[in-house]
Amino acid sequence: MFGSDCKGEAVLYYLYMMADGEVSYSEEKIFDEICRKLSLDTDEKNSVIEECKDFTEKEKEIYKVILREEIDKRAGQHEMGWMMPFGGGMLKNASDLARIIWNLIKLGYADTVYSEEEKEIVNYLVDKWDISVEVYQEMIDIADTILALTKHKEWIGKAFSKGSVRDRKEKNIDIEIQKLIDDVELTINEITI
Repeated sequence: MFGSDCKGEAVLYYLYMMADGEVSYSEEKIFDEICRKLSLDTDEKNSVIEECKDFTEKEKEIYKVILREEIDKRAGQHEMGWMMPFGGGMLKNASDLARIIWNLIKLGYADTVYSEEEKEIVNYLVDKWDISVEVYQEMIDIADTILALTKHKEWIGKAFSKGSVRDRKEKNIDIEIQKLIDDVELTINEITI
């Protein structure tokens, strides 16, 4: 989908996941899914992870690095031309940039705590990439709703014994969550420069 830019995009995602100090299991699962969509094989994904870990040994507060735009030094090493604000290289279209923001939001919500560091990075990129406030707010609202539905589904699992009622309720929540994801993806696909 992004050719040589895929690894660079994965670097941003993994650095972002590390911004709040730890990478959770749920973040790792979403990162794996994103890497599959970017057509990164296991070796490339592991290379991204190792590079990010090496980088964070030098700088503990990684979100400050991203905000100060020092990641552009790494961008040159990885030819991450897709990152418009970080100089040199081709500009992805608005739909691609919105997709990156949505992926960051999903990663931020993965551990059920959208940390201040994660918000700061996303807000910075939304501003730099001139993402519509309405589109960004829709993404946040959908992420909040999905989180609430997920917590409700967990409650259903505890409150109802196994059986058709519980299965039906959980299935309905899964359908609602998928509708919300489809809605935000439709919005992303309809964005143009």
